[in-house]
Amino acid sequence: MVKWFVFMSCVFVSCLAVLSSCGQVKFSGGSDPSQNPPVIPPVTPSGQPREVTFSTKVTPPNNMLDILLVIDDSNSMLPDNQKLAQKMATFVTELGASSIDWQMCVTVTRALTVENALTWGASVFWSEYSPAAGDGWILKPTANLSTVFSKTIDNIGAGWAGTDDERGIKAAWSHFSRSATNKCYRPDSAIAVIMISDEDERSVGGVKALEYYADESKLLEDEDKPESLIAQVKKVFGESKRFTFNSIIVKPEDSACMTEQDASGAKSHYGKSYSSMSTLTGGGIGSICAADFSTNLNLFKGIIQETMGSFPLECIPIDTVTTTIEPAFTTTQTIDGPKINFEPKIPAGRQLTLKYKCAK
Repeated sequence: MVKWFVFMSCVFVSCLAVLSSCGQVKFSGGSDPSQNPPVIPPVTPSGQPREVTFSTKVTPPNNMLDILLVIDDSNSMLPDNQKLAQKMATFVTELGASSIDWQMCVTVTRALTVENALTWGASVFWSEYSPAAGDGWILKPTANLSTVFSKTIDNIGAGWAGTDDERGIKAAWSHFSRSATNKCYRPDSAIAVIMISDEDERSVGGVKALEYYADESKLLEDEDKPESLIAQVKKVFGESKRFTFNSIIVKPEDSACMTEQDASGAKSHYGKSYSSMSTLTGGGIGSICAADFSTNLNLFKGIIQETMGSFPLECIPIDTVTTTIEPAFTTTQTIDGPKINFEPKIPAGRQLTLKYKCAK
């Protein structure tokens, strides 16, 4: 039986909450995509590279950040979740000190019973938290953050029925689908997911050869796949939404960490799906075996701040990116996966046009 209160609207939306981007997910401050839509010619029948043109007016970076904390509440995770809770207060306090306007919602990796129905991605109420205005599942800066995080994690607990089918990506997908009713995401904010788990999506990422327990492997559905979550972000929030997925996991091939986690008595697995999700969005990947999570969270904070000053690309470009800045401004550009960084940053008010080619 769930031991906390969960909020969810009775209205279900058929299509789709810690640190931003794949495709046209926007990392810099916002322009209006309806005024400057990217021109994306279709793939030619001969399979030639596709030319992409993106133009936007550079505006001051938006400092709003909405965080979704996704907690694996399976049997082995309580000590790790408590370790995360101990550092989260410092993490969000430092975000505030960096002039980032943050708020946070939390969900778990299993379906919760809400109004007699199993529901994925339902928001959990924060414990010891009484907002002056608004809803108790949307955490904003408050004086007792340490108590809020520790009490909430304790109330979430671990080892409940159904927790052996961990679906962090699906939980985020479903949480985004209810954005109109959970009110966890503001129109002009960036979104950062912070995911913690010592297993993969559906335990073994849908790979039967990796199962340890009998019938542990379950097929991945579309909502469990990284590319589906990225598509959901674009569908629900628009092409220009800045988005990162940040993972605290057993890193792929880190056998020493896996052995350490297994010593708790429950078998762990490499978080390959979550690692892929972080890589695709430019998010951070931290080790669940870290002595504490300060380094992991500092990594995420740095990525959030960095991505607020960079621009997304629809792909890792072929050859070079042709950049035009009007009025002219001298800067150096570097390509970092599916995004482009400028140093020094382009001042607000300039018109930026990017032209490049994608393989498909």
